[in-house]
Amino acid sequence: MPDFAAIEPITLAALIACGLAGGFINTIAASGATVTLPTMIRLGLSPGIANGTNRLAAVAGLATATWRFQQAGAIPWKLTLKATLPMVLGASIGALGATALADEWITLAVAISLIFVLIILITKPTQLLQEPAIENENIEPKLGFLFYSLMTLTGIWAGFISLGSGVMTLLVLVLAGKIPLKTANILKCFVRLSSSLIALLIFGLRGDINWLWALPLALSSMVGANVAAKIALGPQANQWIFRSLIVVVCVEAGSFLWRLNPGLLA
Repeated sequence: MPDFAAIEPITLAALIACGLAGGFINTIAASGATVTLPTMIRLGLSPGIANGTNRLAAVAGLATATWRFQQAGAIPWKLTLKATLPMVLGASIGALGATALADEWITLAVAISLIFVLIILITKPTQLLQEPAIENENIEPKLGFLFYSLMTLTGIWAGFISLGSGVMTLLVLVLAGKIPLKTANILKCFVRLSSSLIALLIFGLRGDINWLWALPLALSSMVGANVAAKIALGPQANQWIFRSLIVVVCVEAGSFLWRLNPGLLA
């Protein structure tokens, strides 16, 4: 049984707060790691251990959201499983190669990718918000080679670092898969849950998880995800999701540009 008394009260409070926020963001939009990863690093964990520790919170929050969506009968399982397989394959590769690059190259790659995602979000909002005039649940989008390739690449990134992978997953589902945003956001939770489970297993076997910190982070993440799932099923879900994505990506891009060159944004 973990001894939570060994955690300083201010650290425990910070873990609970960022777990709540991370679980909410992961469900209503994506990239709850924007909150959880930097917080754990500032609290004293090394980037590698923080990267692994964050995976339990991701699994707990996404599992809670998936359960809520399943209760509402909102998950298109056939389509979801088609998107999950390439994501899991990619995540396995990415998690195994998580230590292949030096920290500065990882930081540069994340900053570039987040800026790219932000540009797409800003320049193509109508495509992201578009809903079909008549949505027939029996008709599934045709998923081609481009879609599966991009899902595999996104899975590699998700397994490798996770930051930004939720936004990328949504973009692939909506822009390459032609899946409506609200449906894609629901589908995204199970897809990312599966890839996060693979990453959790690999990081756990390598001993790159601080379980004492991971448990309060995960429990609070479940609460945040439960609240966000109710909003994501509501009539204004598209607007919530899109606006949350813009905020999250802006924060991520700014944070990593600052880490890349603190004087750049001064």
